[in-house]
Parts: sequence; C-alpha cells; structure tokens
Amino acid sequence: MSANDPFARLPEAASFTVTSANVTDGASWSLEQMSAGVPGGKDLSPHLSWRGAPDGTKSYAVTVYDPDAPTGSGFWHWAVADIPATVTELPEGAGDDTGSGLPEGAIQLPNDARAARYFGAAPPAGHGPHRYFVVVHALDVESIGVPADATPALLGFTMAGHILGRAVLTATAETLPEGETARAVGESAVPEGRTAKSAGESTTAVGNSTERVEVSRLIPAPAATIFAVLTDPKGHVDIDASGMLLDAEGEPVRQPGDRFLVHMDREALGDFPLGKYDVEVVITELTPDKEIAWTVEGQIRPPVRHIYGYRLAPAEGGTLVTSYYDWSQISEQWKSRLTFPVVPESALKATLGILERTVRRRTAA
Repeated sequence: MSANDPFARLPEAASFTVTSANVTDGASWSLEQMSAGVPGGKDLSPHLSWRGAPDGTKSYAVTVYDPDAPTGSGFWHWAVADIPATVTELPEGAGDDTGSGLPEGAIQLPNDARAARYFGAAPPAGHGPHRYFVVVHALDVESIGVPADATPALLGFTMAGHILGRAVLTATAETLPEGETARAVGESAVPEGRTAKSAGESTTAVGNSTERVEVSRLIPAPAATIFAVLTDPKGHVDIDASGMLLDAEGEPVRQPGDRFLVHMDREALGDFPLGKYDVEVVITELTPDKEIAWTVEGQIRPPVRHIYGYRLAPAEGGTLVTSYYDWSQISEQWKSRLTFPVVPESALKATLGILERTVRRRTAA
C-alpha cells in the first residue's frame, strides 16, 4: 500500500465528524460498497452522516478516492458537489445512475470509470491493501461552479480555495493473489479458481439460504432454436454478459463429457490486469432441447466444479428458459476459499436477455 497522503499539499482545514452505517473508519468496505464486478458487490454508495461543520458552511461536496490504485494518479470512485448546507446525511445507494438519493441541486460528476455515479471498490489481485478516503468537504460557497461533466480532479482543484472543513472516513479493501486466503472483504471477480473468500463470509448467496441461484425468462422461440445457441461454442460468446469471452473453438456439443475451448480476456472489463487466458467448458449434462449444464476448467487444480446450466420447458408464447448457477457440490476446500455466488443473479438475468436477442438475430439471418 502506498504511503501517499492525498491531503499533504492541500490547504489546512478544520475537521468535523462523518460516520457511516456501512463501514467503520479504518475497516473494510461492506460487500455492498464493492464493485458489481466483485462477487456479491453492488456498487452502492455508502450511507454517510456528518455533524459539526464549521460556521459559514454554505454547501458540501462528497468524494471517494483511492490513492493506492496502480494508475499514477489514484482512482476517483465518487464525486458529488453542491449539496445544500441544510443536508447532513446521504442514504446508502444515493449515488446510483440517477442520483435518486441525492438532494435537489446536488450534481454527481463522472468518476474515473467515466460514469456519473458511485463506482465500487475492486483492487487488483496481489496489489496489497487499498485505502478509500471518504471525505465530506464543507465549502464557503453555495455552488462550486464546475460543469456536470467535470472530472473529480477539477472539482478538487476548484474547491481548494473554498474548503472550510473536512470530515474524513477511511475504508479499506484487498484482493489477495491466487491461492491465498483473504483477510478482508474486497475479493475480485477474477478467473476460475482465483477468487478468494472474505474472512467470516457465508458460503451461500447473500440473502439466499440455498447454494443455487435460478432466474427464468419466457423467450418467444422454439426450444430447439434456443438449444442450438446453447450447444454452439460461439453461442456462448454471443450471449456473454461480462465482456470477457473473446472467442470459442470447438464443435457443437452433443453429450456429457464434450468439451470446447474459450478464450477469455479480463482486460475487457478494464478492472483487473489479469490479461488473456483460456478455459475449457466441460459439459456435465445434456438432454436435447431440455437441459444443458457445464463446468469450467482453467489452470487451477483441482477445478472448482461449480455448475452453470439452462433448463428449457414449453410455455404459452414460446419457451420458458431457466438459467442456473449451482455451487452445492463443490468441496469444502473451495467453500473456504471462494465467495459464492461467483456469478450474481443479476448476471444470469442479463444473459437471458442477451440470449433472447441472439436467438432473434440468428433466426432472422
């Protein structure tokens, strides 16, 4: 972790108090404040409540900054300006795409992922612990006067001469290298077998007492047409919701035990510098036009053996397609090392939507 002090060359300012229901100063982020690319992460901005701002405060700004990111300039996760002086609390999730929990008049600037919202923590594997400075800035102006598309750095530069006080809370996160046990919440959604489990976390899905996640969608097409996409290696690339699948090699699968190769690229997500790698998809179950399931084998041994699959059933208006992810049969060794589910329910839902679009496109071709 860098010893970089983000306040070292800024004007001194009075201190006041900020607290959060989601994180204690110096402790790990809650999983909800991690990136959605992290298993269980939700990209929810933290609850914040502050008090004791200096007299003369006319507005507030809130920023979340990681000085330890491997960029040379850190990483801005959130920046909100022009919060009225009458506001002293933001609810969890206020920094969503619409800024639904922000007060009237506040503006949410694009973060370093260039999205005007809160972007959760996701430190690269093996890069050590990262600090996340959550700061409420008390300002002597009602509006800081930066445009809505300004960078957080420009906001910071513009605020420098207007800061009366700072309330600071520091959260942490770390993603450990392959094979190590995590010491804190903050594991990354990395390739098969590389995701470490946070100390004390459950082996079941958050809010789910089972070890299986299922979602369903009615797709207006015959089961055979949908199944043709699911048995085609390149079909898996077409319906990928993560952006990680570059290409696939192999013949359409016909029975359990069939395999095909998938070329992966973690850099497609722009979050973890893990580069390109290959995995093998191994079919574990195949009943034509009814069900297909598979597991993934990468470089890690023994393989995790969690199962991905689809069930198809005739329904009025088309085919009811159920996508599932099952980690109930993995060994205790992996349950103690991984955070489950590795694939969140939201990703399964997204893939079903892309599957419907892919079926339509292939039918029209």
